[in-house]
Amino acid sequence: MFIILIIMATANTTRDNHVFPLFLKGAAVTLTESDDGAIPITTSYVKFDIGAGSTNSFTLADGTIPGQVMVLWAEDADGTNKAEITVATTVFAGYDVITLNNDDELVTLMWNGEAWCPLSGGGVGTWA
Repeated sequence: MFIILIIMATANTTRDNHVFPLFLKGAAVTLTESDDGAIPITTSYVKFDIGAGSTNSFTLADGTIPGQVMVLWAEDADGTNKAEITVATTVFAGYDVITLNNDDELVTLMWNGEAWCPLSGGGVGTWA
């Protein structure tokens, strides 16, 4: 897995707290088939462990700090059990639902102050 570090350009130096903010105080979060709902914004890492035959719906609200990073990883998924994540605001209109439906699929997003931007994706089932 590669981690991409982004240092904001000097044009963004007027923004507070904008250089690669990770919510390290927030523990990594595991969501299961009984956890439909909002993805916590107070963490930088969410692992999905969805039981066989389940399709769970989650929402990712807008970020809070420009440069905020969010990693979403499907530890357990097999095509019939999946996590469908509706992203509140994305840089690409119409691409607001991420589906993780196979083991080890992941997506890394960064909040640019206005929308979530994809940084990387590893085998993401669909993004539409």
